Amino acid sequence: MAYTVNTSARIAGPGLKKPGVARQLAAGASSANTALTSTCERISIRAEGADVRFAIGTSSQTANANTSHWIADNERLEIDVPLGANIGVIRDASADGTLELTEFENY
Repeated sequence: MAYTVNTSARIAGPGLKKPGVARQLAAGASSANTALTSTCERISIRAEGADVRFAIGTSSQTANANTSHWIADNERLEIDVPLGANIGVIRDASADGTLELTEFENY
């Protein structure tokens, strides 16, 4: 059986997104908010140097060091986010860290 290859065709699916903006968000003693690109639909986050707490929503976000979502040092998560999302980050304990974030959007 012969297959025809269309080299210009894209594979489409719910999990396939185009990488967009890369960010390094400082997770310190105070919560810091960052507005994501308006076309961002999914993010990949990785905590570096410390456990990090985060909050995601469509308005300015304040992360809480005790009750917000938690990501362990060196852990990676992929999360669908609403268009126009903001993310707030704060360190989980006494050590500052960085939240490495990659935005993804539809092709």
